[in-house]
Order: sequence, then structure tokens, then C-alpha cells
Amino acid sequence: MSDRWAAFAEEHANARTGYSGELYEVIANFGLRRDAAILDIGCGTGLAAQPFIENGFRVTGVDSSDAMLAAARARHPNATFVRGTAEALPFPDERFDVAIGAQTFQWLDRARAIAEAYRVLRRGGIIAVWWKHLMANDPVKDLRDDLLRSMQTEPVEEGLGGGFKEFYASAFTQQTLRVIPWRIAMPLEEYLRYERSRYAVRNALGKRADEFFRALQQRLRERTGAENPTLSLAFIQYLYLAKKP
Repeated sequence: MSDRWAAFAEEHANARTGYSGELYEVIANFGLRRDAAILDIGCGTGLAAQPFIENGFRVTGVDSSDAMLAAARARHPNATFVRGTAEALPFPDERFDVAIGAQTFQWLDRARAIAEAYRVLRRGGIIAVWWKHLMANDPVKDLRDDLLRSMQTEPVEEGLGGGFKEFYASAFTQQTLRVIPWRIAMPLEEYLRYERSRYAVRNALGKRADEFFRALQQRLRERTGAENPTLSLAFIQYLYLAKKP
């Protein structure tokens, strides 16, 4: 089976932005134990799990992409990374205390992935699934979306459209949604690397992707009047939390 993420592994490792400290604090305050074993579903290069790894948690990542797993192992030699799918996790029942999934469940059979997360979690275990994207009124998002429309392409997001009904229909209890804003400053060139790492954008534009990135760079420079300005970006993060009874 081809690895559709292979071409993005290096860009993901070098260009993806992480998540706010507040998001991880919310997870910690939901009942995270210091000795918890954590499973990162659709781990990619291990970006979402990095704060847990750096704080000494036992982290196992699972992903279907060999290229992403290779990048994750190079980035985090103290964690464990395993090839597998979210819909058929290669682990026994009640193996983990926490299951996380960041920017990934939109690519999955969500009902099956949620059921598998439930299966491998111990009683009292936590599931934390989250997405982030630029806020609707962010000026950079407005410019980016206008440019996409000028190329006869609808704006592309990496969040979860249409709600997360599979989460609420699951056997998990204490289901909670936290909406966490996050503002960061990012140099233009760094932001463009982030945009280039977005599979959804490249998938939507195909061979016109490079044309879009060049035009986006030019328009942002024209707006700011600087060669490599620092952009102020307003993200919104959606964090779904629940526990296995």
C-alpha cells in the first residue's frame, strides 16, 4: 500500500506548529497521572506527544506511514513508535492510561477509531482528541482564503467539519469540549513552511500548489511591506476530552 504521507514527513518534522501550553494543562487537570502510559494515535512525527515525552511520560505512537514513523523515531528516541492503523490498533485490551489524537481523526473512520481507543484504554483512562486552525476573523486566514477562491478552490481546513458525533455517541463518559484560543507570532518564511506541510492544501490544489504558495508569499509581503515580516496568528483549538468508565 502506498504511503501518501511520505512526501510530507520531512516538512511535518521541520515546519509543523505545535499546540498551546494551556491545552496540555487542561489535559493534565482532567486527571492525568504522572506515571501514565500514553498512546498517540496517528502520531505523525510525534509533535503532539512531544510535551509528554519531554516531561518523562511513557509514550507510544502509532501511525500507518513508515516515513512519518522514521521521522518520529529520529526526533524522539526515548519513545516507542509502531506501525498500525487507528481502526485496528496493534495493542491488547486495556494497555494505556491515555489516548491522544491531534489533527488526525478527520482522516479516519472515526467510529472505529474511537471504539479502538476505548478498547485499549484502562478503566478510568482519558481520551483527548484535538484540532487547531486559524480563527475565522484572522487577517492571514482571510487573505489565504481569498487567494484560494481566486484559484477556483474552496478554503481548506484541517479541522473536523460537521461536528464530532462519533465522540458523543461512544461509550466514553464525562464528555467535554474545551475551546482554547492561542495567539502566536511567526516569521513569514516559517509560516509558509507550515502552509506547505498541509496535506489538505496540496491535495486540493494538486499541481497548482506551488503557484498558490508563491502568490501567498507575495501578497503577505505586499500587505506588510517587509521582506520577511513577523505575522501575528490567531488560532482556535478544539479539545475533546472524556474518560472510560
